Amino acid sequence: MITSTINQLSIESMDNTAKLNQFFIAHEKKAYAIAFMSLKNQEDALDVVQDVMIKFVQKYSNKEESCWCVLFYRMINNRVIDFHRANVKNKKLFSFLTNNEESDEVLCDIEDSNQLDIVNQINNEMTISHLQVALDDLPTRQLQSFMCRIWEGLSVAETAQSMKCSQGSVKTHLFRALSNLRSKVNRHE
Repeated sequence: MITSTINQLSIESMDNTAKLNQFFIAHEKKAYAIAFMSLKNQEDALDVVQDVMIKFVQKYSNKEESCWCVLFYRMINNRVIDFHRANVKNKKLFSFLTNNEESDEVLCDIEDSNQLDIVNQINNEMTISHLQVALDDLPTRQLQSFMCRIWEGLSVAETAQSMKCSQGSVKTHLFRALSNLRSKVNRHE
């Protein structure tokens, strides 16, 4: 009886590991995009996503699979906020050592397509760069609501859970984010 229970647990744990791997494969790029848009640094974003994945496995691998998405994005958002707080604290502590060099910007590349002529490609590149600048200027909560609702496709309720706020707040943040993005992209066009 005990060995059958142990065998059952080991089979369930192997099945759970495979499900976790599939979950991470499906969500790692989106999580990275959210972290990168908030932190504006590739290495920091990778560190955040990796840290969240490790802690997610440690804390929530036994939870229901249906809860993973909300928990995962809540952890990403919390880790980004923690990172910002630590960064502000470090800047204050080490302000005498500041270096005014800007971090390198990541350029958005558009895949070359035989269907697009060069003029359309240049217009698309300009629009994407303007959109990225507009996203960089969004306040944190607006950016989080935009990334969860538009980028990840979470529902309003799931986004509210991941951001730890009400559904009305999610709608307000998203409305303001979309308004800001529209006005900034339209200005550049």
